[in-house]
Amino acid sequence: MLSAEFEIHRLSVDDVRRMVEAGVLLEEDRVELLDGVLVDMTPPSSDHSAIVAWLTRHFVRGAHDLEVRVQDLLLVDGGFVMPDLMVVEPVPRDRQPSTAHLVVEVSVTTQRHDTAKARRYARAGVAEYWIVDVPARVVKVHRRPASGGYGDVVEHRDGARIETGVVAAPVPVSELLG
Repeated sequence: MLSAEFEIHRLSVDDVRRMVEAGVLLEEDRVELLDGVLVDMTPPSSDHSAIVAWLTRHFVRGAHDLEVRVQDLLLVDGGFVMPDLMVVEPVPRDRQPSTAHLVVEVSVTTQRHDTAKARRYARAGVAEYWIVDVPARVVKVHRRPASGGYGDVVEHRDGARIETGVVAAPVPVSELLG
């Protein structure tokens, strides 16, 4: 643990971009910038990857004029996160989105971390935030974002179908979770 006598240098998004340009970080490094601190993300499991692939196929079919991005950067709270899937308005090639219609995190071992990110997503105006809790076989759908978090959180279990105000047909939870 650091003592109070040490100053901590918090990083910015530009600092991280320069680290990539200098080769300190690789573009494929799985990190998030939270409160100025780089946080390593765990490598995806086969379950995780299969669910992200299913979600991608499902949402790409109904995206129309929106973009479906997979494990890409979303600028939030002066930093960035790397959600498993997001549905966003198109942005210029030299920019990253700062809000989304939908963000989905697939949680095999990261439930606490993904739950803690809900406030960040709400403050960024993300309309819907889903946590796919694989071991619990539940999808937690967050809606009605506000500065303090989401006003509506509903758990959907096996057999349920999730209606989304974003795009695509309803999501059958049993099919999503396999």
